[in-house]
Amino acid sequence: MGQKVFLKAVLGEPAEMIDEAMNSARISPRITSRIGEVSSRNFQLNQVGNRKDTLVFRISLKGERADATLKLWMVKRPSGAWNIVKSDTLFSN
Repeated sequence: MGQKVFLKAVLGEPAEMIDEAMNSARISPRITSRIGEVSSRNFQLNQVGNRKDTLVFRISLKGERADATLKLWMVKRPSGAWNIVKSDTLFSN
């Protein structure tokens, strides 16, 4: 099963935005200039309490020279659309 299909099955609506964020992070010049070519990636999803309208998503990228962890906070708007409201990137050796 492909990653996009898996995400959609598990997450529903925010899956496309999360897949896009993971793919963008993997090829981002800002990130690859610091960590080198990405050799592997992982992701973790957390719901904030029992609220179904707030998610915290963590993407871990392992690079040739260093690693990067991106943390994304997402909220579901009253219209039903999911938006990334905050992001943070941590680089480590």
